Amino acid sequence: METIRKWKADLEAWFSRLAPRERVMVTAGAIAVGCFILFLTFTKVQRGIAAREASVDRKTEVIAQVGKLAEGFRQAQAERAQLEAKLRGPPLQLMSFVAQTGQRLGIEVTDLRPGTPGAAGTGAANPVAEETVEVNLAKLELPKLAALLQELERGPGVVKVRRLALRTRTDDPNAVDATIVVATYQLKG
Repeated sequence: METIRKWKADLEAWFSRLAPRERVMVTAGAIAVGCFILFLTFTKVQRGIAAREASVDRKTEVIAQVGKLAEGFRQAQAERAQLEAKLRGPPLQLMSFVAQTGQRLGIEVTDLRPGTPGAAGTGAANPVAEETVEVNLAKLELPKLAALLQELERGPGVVKVRRLALRTRTDDPNAVDATIVVATYQLKG
């Protein structure tokens, strides 16, 4: 503390020995240096604030992305649980279901051939069994075919149209012959 008082006294003595014009110039120089130091300090603080704000913005974006991903994951989990519930449901008699759906829509479904039952996908560890039926439909209009396909896939359990082959007819340009392979899936055991 004593050294500070000594420096202050020396500075006052030095300042008092200056001419009035020199005092003005030294005071102006000190004010300029002080302003420059304030400017540098203010600039550094502003840069620090801008860097922090940018960091907060980046982290906010990351948090928003995590939220979107979490929502997508929850939705996928819900869809998976719903699909698993359908797979665990009572077995669907696929040939009867296809015939009844066609009859309900006014489509004559008479040519049904069952496929070989097996596992859906590949691998011995696959717990899903697949049952298929090949359906041949003759002289069918496209809107009726579309309605049949939609009704089949909206049915109970997990029912999917695996393959669709269309052939145009020469006797009726508005009709087609269709071969459809419909599959249903069930959990084994």
